[in-house]
Amino acid sequence: MTVKKEKDNNKLIVRITGSVDANTSEELRNEIIDELDDIAVVWFDMKEMDYISSAGLRVLLETYQTIEPDEGKIVLANVREELREIFVLAGFSGFMEMND
Repeated sequence: MTVKKEKDNNKLIVRITGSVDANTSEELRNEIIDELDDIAVVWFDMKEMDYISSAGLRVLLETYQTIEPDEGKIVLANVREELREIFVLAGFSGFMEMND
């Protein structure tokens, strides 16, 4: 997995390549958790993401729980169909925005 980050005012863009699983989820968490001060939107670009496990879902949930009290939101962008099914089944589509 590789992670590229970019800040644009109060928006954090996170581009993920590869798989987010038990072996890589902590790395993803470490890459973004300290970046969340003054962030209103975390935009996860998943165009190049192959897979996400429950450990990866926990990182996204923790990110949401960190920014949501300040009315922050998470956008899951460029979600491939097989990943979209995971987010829908996990209930994430109810509180995270998904874009194609």
